[in-house]
Amino acid sequence: MAERMVLGVDFSGAGKDTDIKKTWVTRASLDTGDESLILLSCKPISRKNLTTLLMELSNDAVAALDFPFSLPMEFAERLGCAEREMPALWQSVAPMDLDDFKAEATGFTELLRVGDLHCANAKPCLKMVGNPVMINMTFRGMQMLHHLRQAGCRVPPLDDNECDGTTLLEVMPGAALKVFGLPDGYKGGQAAFDNRREILKELPKRSDVTLLNLYDFRDECMFSDDALDSIVAAVVAAMWVLDGIKVAFIKPSKHQTVGDVFARYKGSRRISLGINHLSEYDVARKEGWIYIPQK
Repeated sequence: MAERMVLGVDFSGAGKDTDIKKTWVTRASLDTGDESLILLSCKPISRKNLTTLLMELSNDAVAALDFPFSLPMEFAERLGCAEREMPALWQSVAPMDLDDFKAEATGFTELLRVGDLHCANAKPCLKMVGNPVMINMTFRGMQMLHHLRQAGCRVPPLDDNECDGTTLLEVMPGAALKVFGLPDGYKGGQAAFDNRREILKELPKRSDVTLLNLYDFRDECMFSDDALDSIVAAVVAAMWVLDGIKVAFIKPSKHQTVGDVFARYKGSRRISLGINHLSEYDVARKEGWIYIPQK
């Protein structure tokens, strides 16, 4: 029996790094032999303690994190990093203040990244109106990634030849649930609790990941959609470990150009930098990529 540690994180950019606010982390152990997942814990955590936890995991661990890992190249250009990959952006953002970051983001708040176009549920990572928590998550998440990358964490699709730490994936639990054919109206409204019950009942079957003790965490998930999101993210992390066995992920293509993507998803506003000739893979190393499992 070979066991791998996987984590799912529903991330919050609210409050101070030491506050236990709305960030939830699920820790689980995946048996890669029978492809079963045992949930070990599901609880809130501060960003500071989350950073320490991700640094201290074994190097074969996989953590799926629910926040945008990077920025549209147009905004990166304003920060002097348009032609550089994600770690340069994280370094640029690390010493910034949130208010200054928001001021710099003026005019870029509705831009989707190239990879976001593959995800029907994706929202602009700099959005301040209508979804004001998004820009906070992006900013605080990138600051955390700066420290994690320095500690040797791997971040696909970046090269990781010199990295020996935890693999960190940008994920979106709502997008995974959509792939599984499960309801997305579980965060609010009259049907939220019914939808959470359906997700808990159907998640093992729809994801093809055997969750041996999901019922033990039913109360947390019924009480908090953030807890539920962290469990879904942990399932996606487990699916990543099984990638190529019975799971496939949408990954950035080295052969498809950004122009090809724009032609498929009409209405994109991404024309200002003349990036149509670049490969989807090259842009993803700058802008990040949401990893969505496909059955």
